[in-house]
Amino acid sequence: MTRVANEAIACPQCTAPMEALALEGHYGQPVQTDLCGHCNLIWLDAFESINLSGLGWVQLLRRMQLATATPTAPMRDTLDCPRCRSRLSLVHNQSRAGHFGELECPRCRGNLASFALLLARCGFVRPFSRRDLDTLAKEGREASCLNCGAGIAREHAARPDAREAHCTYCRSPLLAIDMPRFLDVLLRRHAENLPREGQRLAWACRGCGAPLEPTHGAACEHCGHWVVVPSLVDLRPLLDAVEPALRAMRPRGGRPHMRSRAGDASETALARYVLRLRAWITGR
Repeated sequence: MTRVANEAIACPQCTAPMEALALEGHYGQPVQTDLCGHCNLIWLDAFESINLSGLGWVQLLRRMQLATATPTAPMRDTLDCPRCRSRLSLVHNQSRAGHFGELECPRCRGNLASFALLLARCGFVRPFSRRDLDTLAKEGREASCLNCGAGIAREHAARPDAREAHCTYCRSPLLAIDMPRFLDVLLRRHAENLPREGQRLAWACRGCGAPLEPTHGAACEHCGHWVVVPSLVDLRPLLDAVEPALRAMRPRGGRPHMRSRAGDASETALARYVLRLRAWITGR
């Protein structure tokens, strides 16, 4: 269904108007989505994807952080499509974090997902583990729900079937941010990686205080301390550090034929091949 400019849709859960967001996709193309900050829900119309640039993710995550500051209710068992009022059906998908479900309209093919399940759909999260709980306890922090921000009792999250554990408040699966996978997407704009000098991250190890390079792995390279990000709010220093570099990044212009980035045509593999072929033909 074609989106109408400035058209507000009602949240299927609370019926309040959803906030229409135009987020940056790759090559500056807008990605349209609708967000309910009361219910922590995201609506995507048919054929819309959440293929955002790094700056687009910064924009969306900042809005999601504001939403998790206020309580949210569990998603109801039956909800209707905000476009055509058809009953939404539960569909199951597979990601790196395991199985996850989202609601789909059988008529409009739009999708409704919670914040946590949207991140699971994009492969940015992993199931909460007992090691995560032990690390948070050592740091003096409490586990929290990635979707709504509510605290999680240790005895609930540490059950043997932790992979299937859910938040007792909003019923969202218990998940943590997978930092290497998340940063692989965050540090990109215009389909290019952020320049190395712009990748200085404001992220210090909670074990030894050394600067972390979370793109390399899930543990500190100096002391081996495990990196746990159970809350969207924990990402705020990281977003503050990365956003200026992303905004300063401009799309790279096209290069003349057989011209390298350094400006010397002889540096390109194609140019060297053409020169050798020409020498072989002419005997020079």
